[in-house]
Amino acid sequence: MFKGLYKVEFKTPRRKAIGILYAADGKLHGGNSAFAYVGSFKENGNTITAVVSSMRHTHDPNHPPVFGLDRVTIDCQGSAKGEFATFEGTAAEAPSLCFKAFLTRISD
Repeated sequence: MFKGLYKVEFKTPRRKAIGILYAADGKLHGGNSAFAYVGSFKENGNTITAVVSSMRHTHDPNHPPVFGLDRVTIDCQGSAKGEFATFEGTAAEAPSLCFKAFLTRISD
């Protein structure tokens, strides 16, 4: 079951970033010092599909957006196994950039 507080490391061909993400009851919430993440997920067997909106809340030049945009909606698919989960997808606003995420559970 995909539930808990996770460290999320994600990247596109442009950049990498790290944040946190809480998953429970089909909802996703998280962020880092410059961006907030809000979305939803569904589990079907070993597959997890998710839609996550990322929006800048603080303009900090030390935290550039991984897609080059301050607001995106990411459609992704992945799976969770034990304390880890992986996802791949794209943002509707930058469909040519592949998004990859690796999540490590911090707490239930």
